[in-house]
Amino acid sequence: MKYYFLVAYLPEIHWDDKKLKYRLADLLGEKFHIAPKDWDDVELILLKGDLLQIEKLLAGKDGEVEFALYSREFWKDQIKSPKDVPEWLSECFETLGSEGFSPQTLDRLYRAYFDFAVQKASSPFLRAYLTLERDLRNILTAVRARRKGLPPSDYLVGESDSVDLLGRSSAEDFGLSKDYPWIDRILEAKSPQDMEETVQRIVWESIDEMIEPNQFEFDVVLAYLLKVQLLERALSLSEEQGLDIVRRLEEL
Repeated sequence: MKYYFLVAYLPEIHWDDKKLKYRLADLLGEKFHIAPKDWDDVELILLKGDLLQIEKLLAGKDGEVEFALYSREFWKDQIKSPKDVPEWLSECFETLGSEGFSPQTLDRLYRAYFDFAVQKASSPFLRAYLTLERDLRNILTAVRARRKGLPPSDYLVGESDSVDLLGRSSAEDFGLSKDYPWIDRILEAKSPQDMEETVQRIVWESIDEMIEPNQFEFDVVLAYLLKVQLLERALSLSEEQGLDIVRRLEEL
């Protein structure tokens, strides 16, 4: 199905935009103009919000994740007594009940998500994007583990050639520079803020490389949705950093 009107209607966005004319909520409001099969791919993206909500609950943090398929209360109840957990997460919740919360718990949750989403996605673009995101997450995990003197292999998600290299390679770039030229930029980022900005920029550029902007396939809409997510997160972080500066000044 072609989406001539919707793609033509979407305002142009850029990485360095400081304001958004069209937000994620606006795009999700187009649900009834989108074919059910294509909307299923949107829901696969929103599912990651559920993982963030589960993570926040397990870590004892407040706040509802704005864009997710299930509510905070749903996951709060499921963590206490898992009765209606989606099948793809059921094994993780069984482990959670017997072992409790740990970094390994999150690894299992994200592994289950990526395995499910990559298999379920009907869009070749979305499958490629999810694979990139999984690999990028593993690279970040391996870099952080190595910096802490921990074995990266204990924290990686999934099974692939890149996971194997990340787990055993002693090379600075884990032997992955050829496949992922941007890995050097991650290795150069030292502070959490630099790392966050670097990762977001890499994802943005990768989306541009994966998609042909003049097409009217739903892939273009999915790419736009992912970019809006990135911008909303970046703008939210900038606002939080600004508020932190104001708070520190008020304390002087």
